[in-house]
Amino acid sequence: MSMLEIYKEARTDIQAIYRSRLMTEILLSLNEGMKNLSQLREITGSTSQALIPKIRKLESYKFVESKKNGYCLTQIGKIVASNIEASFLMMGVINKHKFFGQTIVLKRFQLRC
Repeated sequence: MSMLEIYKEARTDIQAIYRSRLMTEILLSLNEGMKNLSQLREITGSTSQALIPKIRKLESYKFVESKKNGYCLTQIGKIVASNIEASFLMMGVINKHKFFGQTIVLKRFQLRC
């Protein structure tokens, strides 16, 4: 199966996460360790009423699980959150060095279609 076929199969779930500021912030926050609802409210600046449906959605994807003291990522959730974090870091580097990349790197490594 090609990457494009995999994307097409998972597109709705992928878009749901990236479109939702709260889902993304929850995943990234929990990637740093367990958080309770109060901590997630503080981190995201959102209410419990806004957070709880997003947490439930992430639980339905098996990315987040509820523990006695709060919420944490599952093993698959850690993989997803780490990859989201890596993609954001990559975009940050690309944006920071956009001019360099467009002028120097692209001249040196001619890309062919």
